[in-house]
Amino acid sequence: MKSLLTILMVALIGSAVNANPGSKGDYLVTKDGKLIVAKVHLGMLNVKAIQENGEKVKVSFNNVESFKMDGETYSRKPLFNDKHYDGMVFMKKISWRNGLGLYCFEDPAIKGADNKRYFVFKDETTLWLEVDSKSAENIKNFFNRI
Repeated sequence: MKSLLTILMVALIGSAVNANPGSKGDYLVTKDGKLIVAKVHLGMLNVKAIQENGEKVKVSFNNVESFKMDGETYSRKPLFNDKHYDGMVFMKKISWRNGLGLYCFEDPAIKGADNKRYFVFKDETTLWLEVDSKSAENIKNFFNRI
């Protein structure tokens, strides 16, 4: 009887997880906390979102906190060059573990194919370290990525 009840509970929880409609598509989160589930496109000055009902929404980059596009999540993070704050940019979330997040920034100032810089943030805005040749192996082992 207990095993039957356990199986039933697992089945109900599994069906609830599969029924979550917001888990698959693209989305956009604005500074005021508004969530827009839509197909996301990046423009020159705005992020354009086309909602499922066909309504088009344009949001300035300054008002966007994060977005998910083509299965990748991007968050607004502070960029540091030589330990000096250089503004806010969107970084791709690579992994998250034990309160530390690994993010990738494709730096347009770096010429060549390998223009990716990796950063570890302690929380949403506190830079813990920029991954360099000395720390790359430890970070790779910790996050199992890069």
